[in-house]
Amino acid sequence: MFSPLDRRRFLGISLAAPIALANARPPPSAGEHVVILGAGLAGLRTAQLLKTAGLSVTILEGRKEPGGRVRTIRAPFEQGLHAEAGAMRISSAHRRVLASVRNYGLTLLPFTPANGASLSVVGSHRIASTEDPRRAFANLDLHENERGLDPAALLDRYVTDIPAEFGDPAISPADRAGWAAIDRQTWPDWLKSRGASSAAVTLMTLGGDASDLSALYVLRQVALHRGARTYYKIAQGMDALPRAMASELRDSIRFGTPAMAIDRAQGGFRVTYLDGGALRTVSAGTVVVTLPFSVLRDMSIDPPLAPEKRRAIRDIGYFPGTRFLFECRSRFWHSEGLNGASRTDQPVELWDAAYEVSAPSGILGATAAGEAGRHALTMNEDAAIGYGLDLASVTFPSIRSQFERGVVHRWANSRWSRGAFAIFRPGQMTALTPHIAAPEDRLHFAGEHTSPWMGWMEGALESAERVANEILRAK
Repeated sequence: MFSPLDRRRFLGISLAAPIALANARPPPSAGEHVVILGAGLAGLRTAQLLKTAGLSVTILEGRKEPGGRVRTIRAPFEQGLHAEAGAMRISSAHRRVLASVRNYGLTLLPFTPANGASLSVVGSHRIASTEDPRRAFANLDLHENERGLDPAALLDRYVTDIPAEFGDPAISPADRAGWAAIDRQTWPDWLKSRGASSAAVTLMTLGGDASDLSALYVLRQVALHRGARTYYKIAQGMDALPRAMASELRDSIRFGTPAMAIDRAQGGFRVTYLDGGALRTVSAGTVVVTLPFSVLRDMSIDPPLAPEKRRAIRDIGYFPGTRFLFECRSRFWHSEGLNGASRTDQPVELWDAAYEVSAPSGILGATAAGEAGRHALTMNEDAAIGYGLDLASVTFPSIRSQFERGVVHRWANSRWSRGAFAIFRPGQMTALTPHIAAPEDRLHFAGEHTSPWMGWMEGALESAERVANEILRAK
């Protein structure tokens, strides 16, 4: 049987080993066959690592393409323009993603163009990042010690003294009893408990809706990215990474085959999946589930999982953000000295989604969070795009005359995701995280929702390393 890997050797494989090493061992036994549900980044990376170690792997993927919630939109845009419906940023703290991008020879670009100012929009006030904050936010009811600080500086002020362990991915919230009180608070309430004014909280939460998010959930993300001021994107499109990974696994992936049920029979598994309208089964000694828990809720697993795992699957929340992509006949924001980036109190975030493409036209991307995002879920596509233009015009009034075509992507309505990424409401992190990633026998769980790097591509890859390690150490 397979001998366990030590930590150093495993990390070496996880970052650099070629897939061709999968043939270094004798053909695996039937018990070493692994079925992976989902060909997103977590499923693809898990498959790469296990094949490298000599195991037989089959990936079942309901979509017709890889990537999961990493999805680049090219049509109906013209002139070579493309933009992201899903994951759009890579932090300089995301070492696994950065290593993978380099490994495949892909090109990284700054997420935001270097030229031009960004905007903060509060009510009817459009405030450029180049303005003096003391004058720009003079109309807001800020405390005296908050005046002169922009949103980023305000956040630094109120989180500057949090313990370094908040940013340690190896520490589980369940391991720190002192974190439970923070977990029970919402993010805005925690900021106010630190002395922040309501106006300062508004500035620190522009572009997103944190009204019902656990303070611990947000603090963990802030701490994990502390000091990482640079964000990137992949020039070829973010989907270039999963497509490159999938090309190495093409003989192991079955597209258009959504898993329907997992039968945990004694001594192994039988996974039932849909293939061209027919139900089929595949046997495995190990199963890895990378599907969002919002999708896993509807899957039959027999015998049932432990009550704590079922509770985690049932209760974990998913961000219902709606993504709008607007192709405009010109990059009109440049004429105002702007870079296209904006965060508003609606809450909406906007950015220049295709600044690197040499074309007269451009694309403004927009994510609507909270009630603004949910409001678009029941509209038809034309109505939703019109609604998105209403939201964007608060920041960029000229978008109406410049708009040519658009796309709206509502992750909460997708049968393959039922939400954009995992979120935690007050009290959930300490209650649920011990059970989210925990395996049950040879049934393992990966995906961004199982990682400290929740909501990021880095989380998907980190979870793949963990699961591969779990499986290989059990051999």
